[in-house]
Amino acid sequence: MNFKDFLQKFQDIERSLQKEKRGIVNVTFNAKRATPIKTDLEVIENAIIDYVVHYVKGWHNTKRDKGRGAEHIKLHLEKGSEGEITIEELLNLGNSLREYLKVFKEPFDDGRGGKVYEWENDEGVRFRIATDKIKGEGLIPPLSPSDEQIISFYSDRNLSQRMEFKNPKVKAYYENTQSQTSILNQAHKRKQK
Repeated sequence: MNFKDFLQKFQDIERSLQKEKRGIVNVTFNAKRATPIKTDLEVIENAIIDYVVHYVKGWHNTKRDKGRGAEHIKLHLEKGSEGEITIEELLNLGNSLREYLKVFKEPFDDGRGGKVYEWENDEGVRFRIATDKIKGEGLIPPLSPSDEQIISFYSDRNLSQRMEFKNPKVKAYYENTQSQTSILNQAHKRKQK
């Protein structure tokens, strides 16, 4: 691949990612009802979509404190809220999903038909995205039987306890990462003495 082809491919990916972020903003704050979140950069590059996670407008019932989609997730954008997330974290939802899938290959099945994506950032804040199958509305079937919609996205900020990972692979991964970091830090301290 020559430089010109590489640059064009990079620009195409960048445009797709900007469109994805615009879609998230329009679903969260405007009248857009849904936007696709591509789960693989190669999928974006080739425009072949077999599996898509949709970010939908959704709803929130304040009396029952239940909901799904952007209307439910917006509550976590409030400063100091339980499960607080930043606008940057919301806009990078697609990147977070793709990074998760790069490491863990598939979401964790919660045993009730939903899927869970979990990770920890560099500051030790833990995040969870919960998805569920898109159910056909009346006569309109879902776009694909494998399509999912995001029902919730939150962090462990301002929670009474640190989030426990549901996925044993994710838990083991971060425990291993922390122990390796601890060993490296101890070795670095000994070297400095």
